This record gives sequence, structure tokens and C-alpha cells, in this order.
Amino acid sequence: MRSPVSASFASLAIGAPGAAAEPLWQAEIRAGYGVATGGSGARMSTRKTPLTLAAIAAFAFNEEPLLYGYGGLLVETLDRNEAGATFGIRYSPRGSRVRLSGGGTWMVAPESLFGATASGGVCMKWKPSIGLCGDVQLTAFIAGSDLAAGRAVTQAQLVAGMVFDAL
Repeated sequence: MRSPVSASFASLAIGAPGAAAEPLWQAEIRAGYGVATGGSGARMSTRKTPLTLAAIAAFAFNEEPLLYGYGGLLVETLDRNEAGATFGIRYSPRGSRVRLSGGGTWMVAPESLFGATASGGVCMKWKPSIGLCGDVQLTAFIAGSDLAAGRAVTQAQLVAGMVFDAL
């Protein structure tokens, strides 16, 4: 039989009963699709975005507030074929399903595009170490050889993904 003192010590060492530790590393696969606008004035156009597929790794670098750094590979297909990378920071409030992200996107092949990205959404646990996520993501491409001179393209996408807790 364990004494109350040893039980208290054990709960301090491994965390309070029922309190799940936040993962240190996560892997995520995502798919996004939406609308893009470009140009200005009478020449403004709206069209569908390419289907964006991503494989991302995230690591927790700050405990309070909980911040993750992330980086990964992107591929755009359907209408345009591009490959590149994404990087940034994600904030996940403790005890909440909400997550907010901000960072950059750099498409490198066959043409180049560079832009800022921001997203917000929710994740729900499906299994103990797997979450299902939905986000709204905005990306503003502001530079690159795939843009007309002095123009930018902004896209809004609905993104669905699966997050896997690694550690």
C-alpha cells in the first residue's frame, strides 16, 4: 500500500492525474483549397487556388505560452504545379482546441513565389495521439518570378489536416 506522501510525490513527478502533457514534436499532413484574387481595379481577377498539399513537422520551443515552430514541404497541384516550403510559429492555448499560426511560404520550382501566411482553426483528438484539424488560411504572395511586376496574389483556403503527436 502506498502512503499519501509517496502518491503526492509521484503525482508531482509525472503530472496531475488526468492532465495530459503537451507533445514536444508533431507531424502534420494537410490539404487546402479555396479562392485567390490578384490584380487591382478593373483588372482584379478571382479564381480557384491550386490544391495545396503539405507535410509539416512542428516542435515545442516554449512552454508558457505554448509555442511551436514549424517547417515543411508544400506541393501545389490542379491548375498549377509548384513545390516549395513553409515555416513559422504556431500558438496553441492550453486547454483549448484553438490554434493560430503565422509564417511564410516559399515556392521554388518551377517558378518562384514568396509570401506571408496566417491561419486559425481548431483541432480535435480523434485518437490519443492523432488529431483532426480544420483551419482557414490566408496567404499573400508578394514576390517572385511567377507574379507580374508590381502585383500580389492573395489566396484564402479551407485546410483539413491530421496531426500526429510524436513525443
